[in-house]
Amino acid sequence: MAPPAPAITELAKAAGQRGSKHAFGVPGSGQSLDLIQALGDNGVQFHSVHHEGAAAIMAGTVGRLSGQAAMAIAIKGPGLTNMVGGMAACTYESLPMLAVTEAYGPDVPLAKAHKRIDQGALTAAVAKGRRYLSANGPGFDDLATWAETENPGPVFLELAGQIEQADAVPETDAAPDLGDGAGVKDRALGLIERAQRPIVIAGTLALRQNLSQRLNRLQIPVFSTAAAKGAVHEGLPHAAGVYTGVGQALSPEAQLLQRADLIVGIGLRPGEVLGAGPFQCDAVNLDPIDAPGSIGFAFKGVCRDPMPALARLEQKAWGVEETAKTTARLRQHLLQVSDFLPAHAFAALSAAFPDGVRVVIDTGYFCTIGEHIWQAPKADWCLSSGSGRYMGMGLPQAVAAAIHDPSIPTILAVGDGGIAPFFAEARLAGRLNLPLAILQMSDGGYGSVRTRAIADGLTQAPMLDPGTSWRAAFDGIGFATSETNAAQGLSNILADWQPNSGPMFALLQMDGDPYQEMVKGIR
Repeated sequence: MAPPAPAITELAKAAGQRGSKHAFGVPGSGQSLDLIQALGDNGVQFHSVHHEGAAAIMAGTVGRLSGQAAMAIAIKGPGLTNMVGGMAACTYESLPMLAVTEAYGPDVPLAKAHKRIDQGALTAAVAKGRRYLSANGPGFDDLATWAETENPGPVFLELAGQIEQADAVPETDAAPDLGDGAGVKDRALGLIERAQRPIVIAGTLALRQNLSQRLNRLQIPVFSTAAAKGAVHEGLPHAAGVYTGVGQALSPEAQLLQRADLIVGIGLRPGEVLGAGPFQCDAVNLDPIDAPGSIGFAFKGVCRDPMPALARLEQKAWGVEETAKTTARLRQHLLQVSDFLPAHAFAALSAAFPDGVRVVIDTGYFCTIGEHIWQAPKADWCLSSGSGRYMGMGLPQAVAAAIHDPSIPTILAVGDGGIAPFFAEARLAGRLNLPLAILQMSDGGYGSVRTRAIADGLTQAPMLDPGTSWRAAFDGIGFATSETNAAQGLSNILADWQPNSGPMFALLQMDGDPYQEMVKGIR
């Protein structure tokens, strides 16, 4: 057997030296297999998964939690085609990862057509850029840094045999000043200085710049975007919950923002909210880059460095008691809607794990409730598809989170739709005996889609068909399983589960009609 190309050996060695611990993918028999062998030789564990899209999500999740891009590996053509969906999810959520696939070199004739596809065109919309692995670089450090640099996301690397030189990665330049340069910063700081009732909305930039301790110390209302949930400890009285831009009358954003005289965004970008538009008062943003579409917020000023602005905000005090009352009223309302709905499930989670638990929330109506009622103590303990609302992303996220950090139990909240797309990846949780619990919140169909069908008198059949129980499937792959239709039943299930004994699945059966009603007045 021929030894791997030196460039592959160097790539794997650099990954190990940089601290990479895990890679994910579906191996081929060519250079991807050489890379997997070399990674193992350098202390990077490769996890075989069942779908390349899941591999990208898992690598991006490890990248989010560790701050360092991880690898997803696949073959050329169909392997990359499968991976593109997961790369798109990482793009939506700003997750740094390195997508690595086999490829044809730039000089290979078109007559060599087996599995040929224009891989550059295929990945152009979901990757920060594309490079060949070559003898003279760029190497893993450069590629990973490119993926991690603001705004984080996937970088695509092709293994195409012996290539001597590839294009260098782009240099990281300072973001340009807006408008009149320093005057924009001065205007933003001046507005903050004069504000009496400022409100902060933290985007995921606050996580990447490690601003949580500063946000926790503030004495003014602090929201986060859904993707940044936990940027401020949500058990604190000034934590206002999730801002979406479309919150209705019962939501804290609808009640509190109308009292503000200034909105201060921290990396507040259109991609992290459901509705981007001007606020009813002035707004400024603390952001090192010009995110596409940010003009829609009508910011009056921008600071590239958040620290001077945060220092001024630390001198402000207002709205803490009102914020605490507003969020408490919403939680009380949700818990009174019915006997057993997602609100009761998230409340049972909080009670069962007083020392903390990592919660991964897939997409659906239960996600809307979870974002408001489950109080995340820190961002690393909350994962979701908060920006892209990518249904099914939660299961590979949860498995990857438990692999990266098995010291804390991981709980996945998932619905009837999200349980299916990457079900096979749950087998990895069983093989590794991960401390993972999967809670399927089932109203018997696709609840949020069913709303439109009910309202317009359209067929509900496609939304109700998914209601078949997945319990037998999880039994078949070795999970401990159970089911309940009551809050006390879930509390008992969680009390009986020993995370160190391996993964668990519980089917939570909920009445479809109150399930439809629970989000009214919120979103």
